[in-house]
Amino acid sequence: MKKFLFAIIIVVSVTHVQSQQKQRLNAHWEFLKQDLGGIWEAVRPVGKGNPESVPLWDAVSLPHCVNAQDAVDPDVNYYQGPSWYRTQLLINNPYDKGRTLLHFEGAGQKTEVYIYTTKVGEHVGGYDEWVVDVTDAVNEFKKKEVFQKQFKGKIPLSVRTDNSRDLEMIPSSLSDFNIYGGIYRYLNLVYAPAVSFDKLVVWPEVDKEGKVGTIKVNAVFYNPDHIHAGEAIIKLTDPQGKLIQQKQVPLVSLSGKVILPSFEVKKPQRWSTDQPQLYTIEASIKTSAGESKHTEKIGFRNFEFVEKGPFLLN
Repeated sequence: MKKFLFAIIIVVSVTHVQSQQKQRLNAHWEFLKQDLGGIWEAVRPVGKGNPESVPLWDAVSLPHCVNAQDAVDPDVNYYQGPSWYRTQLLINNPYDKGRTLLHFEGAGQKTEVYIYTTKVGEHVGGYDEWVVDVTDAVNEFKKKEVFQKQFKGKIPLSVRTDNSRDLEMIPSSLSDFNIYGGIYRYLNLVYAPAVSFDKLVVWPEVDKEGKVGTIKVNAVFYNPDHIHAGEAIIKLTDPQGKLIQQKQVPLVSLSGKVILPSFEVKKPQRWSTDQPQLYTIEASIKTSAGESKHTEKIGFRNFEFVEKGPFLLN
């Protein structure tokens, strides 16, 4: 009888937006179920009753689906085409030289993002999360006269979504289900330090007998200002909340994949369905621009697929 032994591999991949100050942008949105002639129509000053007040926008809240009603109406074709969303943001980043980000948890299917009339990002795909850095565009807009005169100290944000038919996209419009449009998942405003975690990869393994567990930690940093050095502090806490190890190392490079300190745990408490024991990794990066932290839960377990036999856990 053949046995196959596997040690658990947990890869925790996170975006930097999950570790810093974040607020959901749910309220105070306007929506237009058609296209505009251009971004200027979304932000131009409009006098009450003037002809340029057409087309008319509807008040909505996010998340919002363009096809919330017509996709379930058997008597009409559901709308496939461009739509617009707009709002005004009060932005005050608390970090010195910090970055201001928009974290989209999902928008269908093609998306363009504008700060005033500046296009700051675009994305193709309706089912994955993505991030747009609006820091530079926001700083430039604050220098304009309209920042105070027209928008009273707020930042105009406009988002164009498009679920038009496109056979080159996956899934294509030949699929047997609807391709929804709109900002149909949460949109978050995020304030991050000048250097923050873009991805944190944690790799725990344990031997079959459960005698020794090892943890490897790698990181990729979001560092648009190309800060060159820093210091990492990695803490490992057991399932009861007790700090069992802490390591501190200087980092001479903050670009590409950065290998952080690894850990060895004797007789680790193993994860199971009956007792889901989870350790905590807290990673911090300190640079001349400040400090960024990220915390993740991890578990130790091993499992076997016995050929023509049972599945064994621990």
